[in-house]
Amino acid sequence: MGNEEKISRRQAAKKTYSWELVTFEKQGKLWLEWRTDAPFRAQKDKIEVYKGKWPHNPDSEATAWTWAESNSPVGGWNSGIEFGSDWYCARIAQKAPDGPYVYMEQIITKG
Repeated sequence: MGNEEKISRRQAAKKTYSWELVTFEKQGKLWLEWRTDAPFRAQKDKIEVYKGKWPHNPDSEATAWTWAESNSPVGGWNSGIEFGSDWYCARIAQKAPDGPYVYMEQIITKG
């Protein structure tokens, strides 16, 4: 048997946070809300809206986008897009450190 050391007095802490993305129609337009209970924001996160598909590179081909502060503006964000089916909406953020963008939450609108 090798030099196996016994571990003692080990402690651990865990905290879970959630992020939420919501789409809705208001005044015929596609609006989005987002929120989190995390005391920090995801790295360089954005809200992006794409037409008809999820791009391989999340930071490309957006029809509309905005920087995502921790929580959306009161009342939501007006994307300026006519509401309808097949709008692909997502919060994206960079993988650390300064890596490529990845999808966090994703929604496909229904008409």
